[in-house]
Amino acid sequence: MKIKDLIRNIPCTWLQGSPETEVTGLCHDNRKLRPGDAFICVAGARFDTHALAAEIAAGGASLLVVEKDTSIPAGTAAIRVEDSRLACPLLAAAFYGHPAEKLVTVGITGSKGKTTTTHMLAQILRCGGKTVGTLGTNGAIMPDRPERNNVPGADEKESHPCGETPGSVVYELDNTTPDPIEVQMYLAMMVQAGCTHAVVEVSSQAMKQHRVDGFTFDYGIWTNIEEGDHIGPGEHKDFAEYLSCKAGLINHSRIGFINADDPHLEAFLRYVTLSDGSDGKEKKLYFFGTSDRADYRLSDWEETFDPQEKKPGIAFRVTAAEGAHPGSVQLTAAFPGRFNMYNAAAAYCAADRMGIPVSAACDGLTHLQIRGRFDIVFDNGHFRVCVDFAHNGYSTRNHLQALREYRPKRIVCVFSADGNRSVYRRTEMGEASAKLADFSIVTEGHNRFETFEAICTDILRGIESAEKKLGHKADYWVIPNRETAIRFAIETAREGDFITILGLGHETYQEENGKKYPHADIEYVRRVCDGLGLKNRV
Repeated sequence: MKIKDLIRNIPCTWLQGSPETEVTGLCHDNRKLRPGDAFICVAGARFDTHALAAEIAAGGASLLVVEKDTSIPAGTAAIRVEDSRLACPLLAAAFYGHPAEKLVTVGITGSKGKTTTTHMLAQILRCGGKTVGTLGTNGAIMPDRPERNNVPGADEKESHPCGETPGSVVYELDNTTPDPIEVQMYLAMMVQAGCTHAVVEVSSQAMKQHRVDGFTFDYGIWTNIEEGDHIGPGEHKDFAEYLSCKAGLINHSRIGFINADDPHLEAFLRYVTLSDGSDGKEKKLYFFGTSDRADYRLSDWEETFDPQEKKPGIAFRVTAAEGAHPGSVQLTAAFPGRFNMYNAAAAYCAADRMGIPVSAACDGLTHLQIRGRFDIVFDNGHFRVCVDFAHNGYSTRNHLQALREYRPKRIVCVFSADGNRSVYRRTEMGEASAKLADFSIVTEGHNRFETFEAICTDILRGIESAEKKLGHKADYWVIPNRETAIRFAIETAREGDFITILGLGHETYQEENGKKYPHADIEYVRRVCDGLGLKNRV
């Protein structure tokens, strides 16, 4: 692509060089620069790559994109933009041929439920005959077709088969929502792989950092919001900013779906600009929930239990006045917990507006497994082991409460809390496990740049708080090494135990002092059980 075509619709000032120069890639990290890349200089909080303009030009950059006065070597093409972070997603969309315009796109945000709702909706769409790609916490997942590798940059990414979606591959991501260049690259790969739909998890940080600018989502979903989480250094300065960023996804969509039962609904709506039709404008905002304002009214929910599989779920009714299927439909989700009713309802609403048959929704919600989400990885008829991504108090509480629906004799909770994240998460997780599990094992997760001792001290404060409220001592151990903790839980398992391992979910590493060490809870559980000669029925 020539520079003149790349910047055709980008607000900028031409500084020097030839607009006929070819651009073969995009980059904003000088460590990853390839000859022919257009390099976007960013004035970051810790480092400003404008200072490396000469070095970047010498490295073969075809174009320098700057946002301030910079000494640029003669012979290197350059443009100036008002804000490099705002220009980056626009340049990426142009470079990759605006792939979102060739897909039906759905963005999903919320403190919790993004991943589950993403995979629920993707499975419903697949059951409805659509070819779907997903982008989020569990990676970039798309059909395994060689054409996807024709996209610039794709050859540098490693993929492996996706066990939960046969015929697909998964690319692991560093963030729930990757940077703007990668977002556009993966969307372009999905187009090449034959996808008709893309479902994308959108974090509040992604909205704050403009990672999904450059296109408008066809549908946006807001699942919920939790006060206290994601507030602090490196995340959001306060709850108001957090609300605003979450609402940004809805405003960045043509049609939005909102959880009408969330306790922070009115505060959230103050930041939403899409019309709900009450102002006489075209209705573009739809609510789901049990309240009177819900366009998709939920009712008659009840816990279900398959005695043969010993597996719970939740059944509920959705009644809509309009949409592809007005009237009432009965749905059952193969995940326990009332919170999963809301996740399933959100997925159904979006599918309904797309005209997907109810039968596809029923099939999709009842035949679904999500790696690292209520993921039962071992069951020998005597005890079970589950792996889940719960990594704060809200998700830990919901997870442990839902586990009771499996009717275990005892819940053993092996959990960790992350370093360099809100202390609130640690104390809340400690309190939740002490209250709701029969036996807790505190262990390491991603310590990052903190010590386990510091993280554990905060967790134990939460356990102590629970003990005061319970009026008795909680039953727990501290076993720092994660593999040792997991092995201990399995080796000492009793008849009827349900062991749940929280904090890492699908992830395949532990992070400490800037390094990632290989570890996957799912594979390690299976390896331990195999080594002990335990037969797995899963």
